[in-house]
Amino acid sequence: RRSMLGLISLTSSGALLADPVALPSCRGATRSPPSPVLLAAPAPNRRDALAGAALAGASLAATPTSAQAAAKAPTWAPVQLPLATEAPILFDIEFDEANPKNGFIVGNKGTFLQTTDGGSSWQAKSFANLDPDEEINYRFTKMSFRDGEGWIIGKPAILLHTRDSGASWERVPLSPKLPGDPYNVVALGPGKAE
Repeated sequence: RRSMLGLISLTSSGALLADPVALPSCRGATRSPPSPVLLAAPAPNRRDALAGAALAGASLAATPTSAQAAAKAPTWAPVQLPLATEAPILFDIEFDEANPKNGFIVGNKGTFLQTTDGGSSWQAKSFANLDPDEEINYRFTKMSFRDGEGWIIGKPAILLHTRDSGASWERVPLSPKLPGDPYNVVALGPGKAE
């Protein structure tokens, strides 16, 4: 038998239970149907159980609400990007797992940007093995990094690879017999991508 005390239930054994669906701080914490959460050990009598329920309710009231948590959350700030062309389309952003402050943005018209400070500032980069006049014709669409090794694909069909966290890039030849253009790349490990 249960007696309801608002968000808290008192079982026949005197245990205090909380319903996670009704508690704001527990909402969305699980994907499966939530089960009650034990808040206190069985109380010897009803008076002690009610006192424990009041204490549990007070502690829940002291839990920050989502509005309070949002007020403490970091905020986003606009960042200037050094874009060489008007109205570029940015297709992908990726950060290096080996160095999370090292990141890249790719886009159309040869857009290739790098950050070394976690995204606070960005620098336009170019590929040493591509002719600058040719580079603007590429639309770099996807990239993937894993442990300092990165891959970039684009159109017309191009595959670029780095083994040194983006300090240098090499062009990987693609067979003209491949059907269509590559549309995704995933870094799998040293020298491997799919």
